[in-house]
Amino acid sequence: MKVALLDSTIREGEQSPNVSFSVEQKIEIVKALDDFGVEFIELGHPAVSPDIREAIAKISVLETRAKKIIHCRAMRSDIDLAISLNIPWIGIFFGTSDLSLKHKFGIDRQSALVRIADAITYAKDLGTNIRFTAEDACRTDISFLIEVGRLAETSGADRFSIADTVGVLTPDKTNDLIKTMKNEISIPIHFHGHNDLGMATANTIAAATAGAEVVDVSINGIGERCGIASLAEVAVILKTQFNIDNDWDLT
Repeated sequence: MKVALLDSTIREGEQSPNVSFSVEQKIEIVKALDDFGVEFIELGHPAVSPDIREAIAKISVLETRAKKIIHCRAMRSDIDLAISLNIPWIGIFFGTSDLSLKHKFGIDRQSALVRIADAITYAKDLGTNIRFTAEDACRTDISFLIEVGRLAETSGADRFSIADTVGVLTPDKTNDLIKTMKNEISIPIHFHGHNDLGMATANTIAAATAGAEVVDVSINGIGERCGIASLAEVAVILKTQFNIDNDWDLT
């Protein structure tokens, strides 16, 4: 079994109540995460604010073993901004549940597919690596999620991320969802689980053991609302219980 860690402390973590990192703190966190050995570090969503863009620009020149990735909506303006920051990976996200389509975007499924395909092909033509995230994937009709996954792959996405945006999955459901999607698409699958019901770490372990190639974590599990999976917990469990042979420094 192979699995990599994507740390989102300086993006997701800043969505915790009363959490805001300075540029210097973000650089210190990135260096510590790289020393630990995480395979991906998510640097933020540059369209959110000038200070996030400043931090990303300064971190972009740091030498790291970890791959750097930044967040953007499925919008050409977001993609242009992300590309301008010279980060090798961008994560494009779009809500795919019927609730998201109706209340967040006011569009139908076919319109969503058009927007997803346009964003991915546009970004791919600009020469970047792409992780596409189906936001609220766990509440998306499975037949439509499969359609989105296949479209993302054929449009040029290098990876497909399943987000339990509102944290309602259980380990059994996570296992089934990951296995179903692995049977339908050939690009690597990521998993991003929230902790609203206290299941983020358990669901993340379930995703990894079901075949997700990358799982998202943060230091102490900090993140939006109740947070996401804990870096330390996930790394220790995978390393000691499932014999993951990754170069993570657990000392």
